[in-house]
Amino acid sequence: MAAAAAVATVLIAYADSFHNGFHFDDTHVIENNLFIRSLANAGRFFTDASTFSTLPDHQTYRPLLSLTYALDYRMGGGLDPVPFHVTQLLLHLLVGAGLFLLFRRIMDEAAPGPVNPWLALFGATWFCVHTANTETVNYLSSRSDVLSTLGIVGAFVAYLYLPRSRRLHLYLIPMAVGALAKLPAVMFAALLPAYALLFEEDLAFTDVLHPRNGKRVGRALLRAAPAIVVGGALFFFVQGMNGAAQTYGGGSRWAYLRTEPWAWLHYLRLFVLPVGLTADTDWTLIPHWYDPRVIAGVVAAALLAWAAVRASRKRAWRPVAFGLVWFAVGLIPSSTVFPLAEVVNEHRLYLPMAGLVLAACWTAMRLAKRRRPAGAGIPRGWVAAGMVLLAANVVGTSVRNRVWRTDETLWSDVVTKSPGDGRAWMNYGLAQMEVGDYAHAVDNFRKAATLWPRYPPVQVNLGIATFHLGDTTGADAHFREALALDPRYAPAHFFYGRYLVQVGRGPEALVQLRDAVRALPGYAPPRHLLLALYYVTGSETELDALARSTLAIDPGDAVARAYAAGQPPLLGEGPTPYEKGVSLTAAGNDLAAGVAYRRQLRETPASADGYLQLGRAQARLGFDTLAVTSFQRTLALRPGDTLALKDLARVRGRSGPQRRD
Repeated sequence: MAAAAAVATVLIAYADSFHNGFHFDDTHVIENNLFIRSLANAGRFFTDASTFSTLPDHQTYRPLLSLTYALDYRMGGGLDPVPFHVTQLLLHLLVGAGLFLLFRRIMDEAAPGPVNPWLALFGATWFCVHTANTETVNYLSSRSDVLSTLGIVGAFVAYLYLPRSRRLHLYLIPMAVGALAKLPAVMFAALLPAYALLFEEDLAFTDVLHPRNGKRVGRALLRAAPAIVVGGALFFFVQGMNGAAQTYGGGSRWAYLRTEPWAWLHYLRLFVLPVGLTADTDWTLIPHWYDPRVIAGVVAAALLAWAAVRASRKRAWRPVAFGLVWFAVGLIPSSTVFPLAEVVNEHRLYLPMAGLVLAACWTAMRLAKRRRPAGAGIPRGWVAAGMVLLAANVVGTSVRNRVWRTDETLWSDVVTKSPGDGRAWMNYGLAQMEVGDYAHAVDNFRKAATLWPRYPPVQVNLGIATFHLGDTTGADAHFREALALDPRYAPAHFFYGRYLVQVGRGPEALVQLRDAVRALPGYAPPRHLLLALYYVTGSETELDALARSTLAIDPGDAVARAYAAGQPPLLGEGPTPYEKGVSLTAAGNDLAAGVAYRRQLRETPASADGYLQLGRAQARLGFDTLAVTSFQRTLALRPGDTLALKDLARVRGRSGPQRRD
């Protein structure tokens, strides 16, 4: 009943999160990623890191993560966020169940007693509803943290509860599986020696240095050796499988290293008091070693080390020592001389928090039972305080769930708390652009550009919003600036290509869109746009090849399937393709109109009006040579057509490199 109540508590805390949207990296990892739309790509996830993200610099080898997204996509029949969030919460509950088993065994190793199961259940529940974990549960791209933590916890559960698994080292399987979602799962190899020393060999950390304990230390290390070897092999394997252009995007190694002790202190504060949470901070690297923040962080880390060493001296306090070691080991992957793009992230606390929860629960229990008779339970006041703590976190988690509801609610919260974060202002502008508020979007993009002047996505979004406000000159300049800042930034090629189509510079658009498809093979929009251009221009060979390659990635892609069958999808109003094209021309959608007119010509190849309207669409798109051919066919079918003669003369009479195809 208590376990059922614990699960119910977690479900209540996250009950209002299932319809929350996709955010941030979810865009290129889930929403725009063609590869997760078909389980036929499951095998490819494990051999090709480019299937993980549409952005080359984010193509990290995380095949298990992509597989879970593909399963969610299949279960939801598309990009319905509910199955994704259900899976996320179920995995989170599995971590909680594993932590209950782990906490209970460690507590029993230190001091067996009837209170331990209840304390372990409380700790696991606290972890699951802790408000600082809301980013990890709500942010679907953070599923990698949940799966990697589950790998470590699962390895410990197998090691502790299935002793026969040790003979064949089967307990290493969860670690290996977790590493296929995120590399920190290999930190099990660092935690197992600490457990073996503290509990199996009954040694304090200070005992390790004494010569008389050499054999016991050797036994502990020998017991952990398979985990160390396999963990090391996994590390190099995963790193080697990452995409060629993948990068963690960090700055100075040493500036990052000296900033991280302050980040550790920040994480400790969030554990104790999870307020001021933000999805993206405006932290910057600390420039000097003598900065007070560096000193404060180093002092805090030293105090943690002292507390761990002191707690390890008595077996009854060793869960505290192990918990503090877990916290430190969990943060090591994000706290070394290998700098990450963000100085801090709340989801990085997910794995380390398990150690803090263990240390805090055991410390509270030992203090509560001090001066009480042996065998006495925990005082009712302490129990009441624990219930209040859980209730407060449930409320805080529910509040944060609402912040994660939409892009507008999320990024409005971020810019309030992190006003110096250029990416936050950009994403807030994107949320406004999604609802058509282009003027305010431009204001926010300009703030972002002021803070992060060399960030290509800001210039791309300025180009999009500026174009919608009617400034084509400014829009073109922003797109070119994005490509000048980073010619390899693939989304700039797509959005610039889309803009070029909209302003009638089709030949230039073809170049940009081909570059986008090459650089973003798993991103559908440039493929669909290029298919339409190939159809309008009569590029049958290119059309067939692109449609086939798209269907090879996603057999369910309806747009590619329609083009492959010679029946492209049509927009517009009217019973015939021609009439749909007329309505699209009136609406200013020349590309879709051109598709409709060519589709009409497939059905009625002797239609003079069809060729006339197709030629006009081609001319407005910038394909002048093709337009001339279409007008000539109109005249061949209807000699002396006045409109065709005028259009033909007009197209032949204009010049400019941007009009040539």
